[in-house]
Amino acid sequence: MNNVFFLLVSIIVIFSCKSKAPNNRNFEMDGFTKATVIKYEVENCGYLIRLENEQLLAPDSLPKDFEKNNYDVWIKFQYPKKQQTSTCMAGKNIKLIEIAIRKKS
Repeated sequence: MNNVFFLLVSIIVIFSCKSKAPNNRNFEMDGFTKATVIKYEVENCGYLIRLENEQLLAPDSLPKDFEKNNYDVWIKFQYPKKQQTSTCMAGKNIKLIEIAIRKKS
């Protein structure tokens, strides 16, 4: 019985460690988009997200850890059903679902 318990715990530990490692995750297969966080130098805009096609997005919230200029990231987002007007007119408003660091390859 102890051997079965030890085996189960070992399997859980191995898979939980593996899933947390960002290098093992295939972001494109998980529905993420390549992007770059930029400091937008226009009043009231702050940090925006630039997609590879140069489109600018204004996230509803951006974690403080990602507020860095020219920071390569993976994002998963949604466009709201109705675009709200904001003081920053530079990008489309988005609901940021998930964000992760993107290492350049």
